[in-house]
Amino acid sequence: MIAKIIINSNVLSNNVALIISFLAISLGYLLGSIPPAYILGKLLHGVDIRQQGSGNVGGANAGRLFGKKVFIMVALFDIFKGTIAVFIATLIVPGNTASSGLFSSPELFYALTGFMAIVGHCYSMLLGFSGGKGAATTAGVVLAFDPIIFVILLSSWLITVGTTRFTSLGNLVAVSLLPFTFNFLQDYVEYTLLGWLILVLIFWKHRENIVRLINGEERKFGNKEKIQSNIDDQK
Repeated sequence: MIAKIIINSNVLSNNVALIISFLAISLGYLLGSIPPAYILGKLLHGVDIRQQGSGNVGGANAGRLFGKKVFIMVALFDIFKGTIAVFIATLIVPGNTASSGLFSSPELFYALTGFMAIVGHCYSMLLGFSGGKGAATTAGVVLAFDPIIFVILLSSWLITVGTTRFTSLGNLVAVSLLPFTFNFLQDYVEYTLLGWLILVLIFWKHRENIVRLINGEERKFGNKEKIQSNIDDQK
């Protein structure tokens, strides 16, 4: 027999709040795990993008290999899957938090859901826990939290990439601003902590790019690369 749950002032028990929050966070990861660059590479060209170009499952590598239209499609999908993950969390979580303790903060759940969407992009369960660098999905998560911060980060990215043509450097510059902009423009410490978590993750995922930037070997945005048709797909 299913017990009746009595809702009083939109506050649920700790156990129910935990279950609802876990579902929201898990959904964020699952949405983030969808890899448009991999899917379009398979559908349009029959290749595994992880074995092409830089090997990154993201918009920049897809653009160099498959063209501008694919770049735009991949970038938009990666951005909005982060936005949608947070938006769904705001629909699921409001009022469904516990009366005290860790589960009393809906902002914590929004932050964790957004972060897990980025983790899902970087470590997709659909790709054997490999994935992209997380920058576009980070942009989508930020857009959901604060469009002004999104515009600030996008402007810094455009200026950096426009002057250097290094998307990786643009990603690093933009994400470096994230915890500070959250701290100054948002009232929630959860979002500032989210900014620091994202910064660490993005820098970790870009560690090879950082080495190539230092050595002057980094690929530039807009340079075309040929698809290697003689490479066997990964199993």
